[in-house]
Parts: sequence; structure tokens; C-alpha cells
Amino acid sequence: MLDLNCPLALGYNHDKLINLRDSDDYDRFLGGKTDLSTIPPHDYADMLREKVMPVAPNGMNQVFFADGSTTNANETALSTALMHYAMNHKRDYKNLSVLGFEKGSHGQSIATLSCSDREVNANKLPLYQWPIAPLPKFKYPFAEHEKANRAEEERCLKAAHDLIKS
Repeated sequence: MLDLNCPLALGYNHDKLINLRDSDDYDRFLGGKTDLSTIPPHDYADMLREKVMPVAPNGMNQVFFADGSTTNANETALSTALMHYAMNHKRDYKNLSVLGFEKGSHGQSIATLSCSDREVNANKLPLYQWPIAPLPKFKYPFAEHEKANRAEEERCLKAAHDLIKS
């Protein structure tokens, strides 16, 4: 559960959510922004148990709620991932980094800004020097630009690979 202020509790592009577009549940949360962190619907616990948990990754049996802000949810996810990796690989988490992407905006904390596009840092806060990879700039319609889009995707994958190697 990344963003309780977002009406899409499963995430923005989750297959299960996309396939439910004609359902009452989908319409209910897209009708308006619902602050699920302070005023959840009366049946929210049932919805989590019946709708979210069946699509949770194997071995995951709980839902964690951040404070309801995008920044805190992403900060919590970053911290959890870094600490988990550090513990499992016997590494000092202070020496780890997060790969961000151009045009990304993940919040207003030091960590979330550090993996966001540098243009998002309007206040010019000091950031971690985490790598930022290019995001493909595709041409549309896809079918007409398949060769150019494939080359653009390869360029971006190579750049990300090079950043990870260094």
C-alpha cells in the first residue's frame, strides 16, 4: 500500500485493478480522492482482506500503512528495501544507493528527491548522489515507430546498466 491519499490502493497500473474497470469497487475510489488514512470507508478492512491480499506477492500476509502521504510511503519503501538488502547481503546500508529515473517525482524528502529527476528539487536541497537513469522517450503510435522505439529503449537500458555497473 504505497499511497493512502491516492484513490488507487493497488497502485497505478496493477493488472488486477485495470481488469476491474467496470466494477463498483473501481468506480467507488475513482469518483473522488478518498483520504484512506484518516477516514477510511466502513468496509475498508474487508476490502483489504478480500481484494488486496489475494494479489499480494507470495509470502506477504500483511499490509503496512504509512502516514498517508506519498513522500512518507515512498520513503518507507526505500528505507525498507535498503535495510533489507543490507541485512541479507551483509552490507552497510549507508554505502547503498537507489537508481532513479529522469522525469520521476517520488516525494519531497531528501531520499525521495534523491531518486527523482533533479528538476523536481525546487528548493535545491542537498541530496544523496544517487544515479539517475534516462527514461525512454517513445514516439507514438507505437506500431509506426517500432524500430526507433526499440533503439531508444536499448539506449536507456544500456545507460541504466552502465550506471549499475559503476
